[in-house]
Amino acid sequence: MMNQTDWIKADHGNVCVITNKGNIVLEPQVDVDTLYYPSYGMCQVEKDGKYGYIDESGELVIPFQYKKAFPFSENGLAFVVGDGGLGGYIDIYGEFIIEPIYETGSTFKFGFAAVSKNGEYKYIYKNGLKAIDNTFKYASGFADCGLAKVVTFNGKQSLMDTTSRVILQLKEGCELTEFKGDSRITKFRTNGREALINAAGEIFTGFFEQVVISPYSHLNPFLRNGLWGYVDDRGNEVIPNIYKEVTQFTEDNVAKVKAFHPLAENQLWEFYINEKDEIIDDKIIERKKQFHSERFIHVNRFKKSLALAVKKEGETVRAFGKEIVAMDEATHVGGSITNSETIEYDDENEDGLIEDCQTIEYEDEYDADIMLFEVEIYFHNKDEKGILEFIRDELGWNNKISGLGNNYVKLLWLIVSDWDPADIENAMYYALNDGELGTYNYRQIY
Repeated sequence: MMNQTDWIKADHGNVCVITNKGNIVLEPQVDVDTLYYPSYGMCQVEKDGKYGYIDESGELVIPFQYKKAFPFSENGLAFVVGDGGLGGYIDIYGEFIIEPIYETGSTFKFGFAAVSKNGEYKYIYKNGLKAIDNTFKYASGFADCGLAKVVTFNGKQSLMDTTSRVILQLKEGCELTEFKGDSRITKFRTNGREALINAAGEIFTGFFEQVVISPYSHLNPFLRNGLWGYVDDRGNEVIPNIYKEVTQFTEDNVAKVKAFHPLAENQLWEFYINEKDEIIDDKIIERKKQFHSERFIHVNRFKKSLALAVKKEGETVRAFGKEIVAMDEATHVGGSITNSETIEYDDENEDGLIEDCQTIEYEDEYDADIMLFEVEIYFHNKDEKGILEFIRDELGWNNKISGLGNNYVKLLWLIVSDWDPADIENAMYYALNDGELGTYNYRQIY
């Protein structure tokens, strides 16, 4: 079953795949209602209840013709379901390699896939032949750790490896959650309590009221005595259970928590922490959200540095609420600049950092490409005066500042001639002392 972060609806905008810096890396070239997370160079797409696939360029390469469609596997096959309710495996050209005779089918891993028909599960090879003699009441696909969850017809649950060897068989009344993705831990449940178990079949934590395996972090939320904490993948309780509510850590190593506080509304104080249980300035988090909200209506949770997003229709780039206006595209010739182009923005800073209707002018003298980037820096602890001193002394900055506040500055960064956008990353790496002073985002706006 796919997680909700694996798909996104095209509500009031165009769906796309973006990086954590806001760059669009894939956008459907056809009208779609739903876009799915990419897998092995292909994405499922849905339109009017029918499913097909687009490739990395966004082109529709397999038409909208299936009742259901699932991600492509490492061997280039994907399970699809036709109008009759039965499914089989197609290749990247939409041809059936394994005929549609099954009710369910997993992705292929280590050369095997789990399929079911008439309430019976089995494993098959890419050619459709049976791979393991046994059949099961239930069988999952294999995870990256080489294990699958199987349930025998008498109801007993086991972990099985790719040689069909049973690694762990549970007693009656005990339950296992199947391994997911590249995780090497899963949940063991008995008598209403849960513990973590590893790929060797060993229970390596105590029992909790509840434990949630995080797909983005080595820290997993656990509930004990009504309060939440975090246990790592080795069983160490890294963050004690002192919180009333928690979320999973993101790829940026940030989680939102709620703790008791007598002076807070409803006596609950909501804030962000990092993996060291240190409180993070929520302004930094909100600015990062704002960075994406300027261009996107909605962004799913990031995984492996990619996320599904809904792009705003007719988006414009803005600085301090004032539109940055680029001249007509007709002035572009072969990617170079002609005719003196102008980018304008309005006065917003009472200290005179941005003068009224300043312009950046690019004359005919430039034969090479010209690019304009927007760079946002989030400092851990600097007021406006300290930021101005920093960008003057550390960056030697003499270009335009389009946003300024405590712990925050937005710069317009011009790349010309034989410069490379990587120069921005190099400058930020050294100026911010490899992240000790703060973090940054940048994106090309022109």
